[in-house]
Amino acid sequence: MFSYKDYPFDTKHSAFEVGGEAMIFHCNHYLCYLQRSILDADYIDSRPFLIGAAADSVYNQLLNLGKGKQTDEIKKLAEEIYKASGYGLINLDNIGENGGEVRTTSSFYSKSWLMKFGQTKQPVDYFTSGFIAAAFAVAYGLSLGDVVAAQIACMAIGDAENIHTVTKGKSNFTLYHPKKSTQFKEVEVVEIPWEHSTKVTEAFIGAHYMFVGNDDGLIPAFGVYVTRNYSDHVNRLQFEFISEMRKVAGSYGAKLGTELMLEAGHACGFFTYGGIMTSVEWNTAVKPYLKTKEDWIYGLLSLINTMGWGYHTALEVSPERSVFRNYNDFEDMSYLRMHDTQAEEPISWANSGGFTGLCHLIYKTGITDGKPVDTEEGFRQMRRSIQGYKTNLLKGIANGNDYLEVEISL
Repeated sequence: MFSYKDYPFDTKHSAFEVGGEAMIFHCNHYLCYLQRSILDADYIDSRPFLIGAAADSVYNQLLNLGKGKQTDEIKKLAEEIYKASGYGLINLDNIGENGGEVRTTSSFYSKSWLMKFGQTKQPVDYFTSGFIAAAFAVAYGLSLGDVVAAQIACMAIGDAENIHTVTKGKSNFTLYHPKKSTQFKEVEVVEIPWEHSTKVTEAFIGAHYMFVGNDDGLIPAFGVYVTRNYSDHVNRLQFEFISEMRKVAGSYGAKLGTELMLEAGHACGFFTYGGIMTSVEWNTAVKPYLKTKEDWIYGLLSLINTMGWGYHTALEVSPERSVFRNYNDFEDMSYLRMHDTQAEEPISWANSGGFTGLCHLIYKTGITDGKPVDTEEGFRQMRRSIQGYKTNLLKGIANGNDYLEVEISL
């Protein structure tokens, strides 16, 4: 029986790896905003990399975890990982050596899309198509280049269930070169300047092992739905999108793409952090230590250092200007695993946008006074405000620095 409890959390680097793949938590708000931003650019054929990015990470992990296992054992392992990670439920019994189909009524992506945006016109669960493609390939000793994957029914477009198919054939999704192993930056760390930081982090390191899929394969936590994502899957989507935008419109396209990726990060910061700071878990384990607005920021950073995103800290915090730092940022680590050359500029859009959302919550809403945050309307007001916070990525590991550093200012 697969269990995340069998894998230790790397407290030194605030990272979590299972079967050679870095794993992180993300919520339904971020993942939906990220995917919709990509799909809205309908002049880009994003389907191949939306499936391929998932297939690549899952394939690598299952190859490692499935060593020495028989076909049925590998399929069972894949089902258990999918459920434990919060993606929903799949049954691979109808997948044979020539392929087959998978039907499910429990899908994180389809459910989240309906909750966030309502019905759409095209299937949205590209991740599960890639996941099933990888499971099929590993179980039957195929390369990903010999697998065709598709979603032919989706609850997000009004169907009664999701239906995914896999067959043998020339792959219809993007294939990637082998990645390098993670190379952490071993530098002196400026710790969170708050006496309760270690206590909060340690409390939630234990708690994060409990965030596993329920009977429906979903993880409701902090007022949102979270999944334990493959870090390289999510980050590859960002990198691929920026690359495609650059092909379409040069530097302007790349700039627009980065703004959209930051927007998804803003959503993560506003909705996820807002959910955390109004949750029972927060009120029980963190709120007793909070005396100032700055304590709320330090408490949140201490908690999210258990999410696998690297070590967050703050150099300066105030209503006018804050400077955050992240050591071994998860986006940078993904970039270095995938690329042989440095990036031209910082690429950590999710983490950086999250800092912006955090500052807005603390200094521009009544969340620290116990006032409810109307998340959807509050987020719209945040993004429309001409006096809102600006995000400035000062340094990044991918472009040659020792850490990610971000300035948030009015």
